[in-house]
Amino acid sequence: TTNVDIEMGEPAQPAPAFVPNAFKNAKHPIVCCFHFAFKIGGLGMYLLGRYILPVSFVTTFIITVLFLAFDFWTVKNVTGRKLVGLRWWNEVKEDGSSEWVFESLEDQTSVNPVDKNAFWLGLYGWPVIWCSFLILNVLSFDINYIILMCIAVVFSGSNVYGYFKCSKDQGQRVSELQGRFAQSAVRAVASRALG
Repeated sequence: TTNVDIEMGEPAQPAPAFVPNAFKNAKHPIVCCFHFAFKIGGLGMYLLGRYILPVSFVTTFIITVLFLAFDFWTVKNVTGRKLVGLRWWNEVKEDGSSEWVFESLEDQTSVNPVDKNAFWLGLYGWPVIWCSFLILNVLSFDINYIILMCIAVVFSGSNVYGYFKCSKDQGQRVSELQGRFAQSAVRAVASRALG
């Protein structure tokens, strides 16, 4: 794995009128909205096509998968970086080997709590929702919608896995920094006491 530090020094965005009250105190209210927009779009299309409107399976499938793909890309490349200072990707080297690369904010104190809560709720909540619908479709023996739910679980689960590895790495890096700080503090105290 490779670690890269990122900066989050941009100022807070003012919340436009269309932003829900839950995101009014966020540093990035529009990004918070987009973090949920594609998720809600995909879930809404699935529910409309599956249970509410007589929409064909193919139309439901295509539009839902498009929303899932937009959500995957947005979470992976934009909202993770803007809301919590994390981003991940996998590089394939010339020899065919794979390497995980993580970008992470070194100082997590600049992360807005509303941004952080919105990000992690959306990241962990959506796979649970899609798994619930997968179970319902398995119980109803509907292979078409089982395939769609598997795609949804893979997209959302991939982001969970990437950010879990990224945040796990972030915790390790913070521990290393704390250890280095403690060592330098002990050396400073020892040198003052002895010198």
